[in-house]
Amino acid sequence: MKTAEKYLLFGNIINTFGSNGELIVKLGNQSFSEFNLNEPVFIIIDGLPVPFYLKFFDERSSSRAVVILENIETEKLAKLFIGMQILLPYKKQTADTDFNLNLLAGFDAADIHLGKIGTIMAFIDFPNNPCFQIIHNGKEIIVPVHNDFIEYIDTKLKIVNFNLPAGLIDLYMNL
Repeated sequence: MKTAEKYLLFGNIINTFGSNGELIVKLGNQSFSEFNLNEPVFIIIDGLPVPFYLKFFDERSSSRAVVILENIETEKLAKLFIGMQILLPYKKQTADTDFNLNLLAGFDAADIHLGKIGTIMAFIDFPNNPCFQIIHNGKEIIVPVHNDFIEYIDTKLKIVNFNLPAGLIDLYMNL
């Protein structure tokens, strides 16, 4: 498993449910109608993404689901996961659904090296070169939408974390 792989928030584990390892998950803002139980989800444990398969998934509402992780069969084991996030591989999720990038307008934009770089104002669908318009201290920054640049989208905190090429932001700041 590559630790540089990109992830999308599936949901946050908020409590146990029952005594057989069931967990209540507060779902992220994505639609998971095409979710595949045969694909692993990931939970960050000790800083590393650990794959788990879901034995059971029951969407109780648009914001809550009950899940059972494979090999987690007691309430005592399930309690260890409370407060953790369940993640999906980013590329797999975007390939399976029609995620509307316009929904990211208003999200904070951060770079893993520079920290917060501004606020995403719009998704601009240029032919063959979709981009985000980001405003930083009144200046416009245009960032290409590319899987290699997007590290992680946190829909709960409304942050898109980027790993941008060195110098891209400096280009705009020195104008």
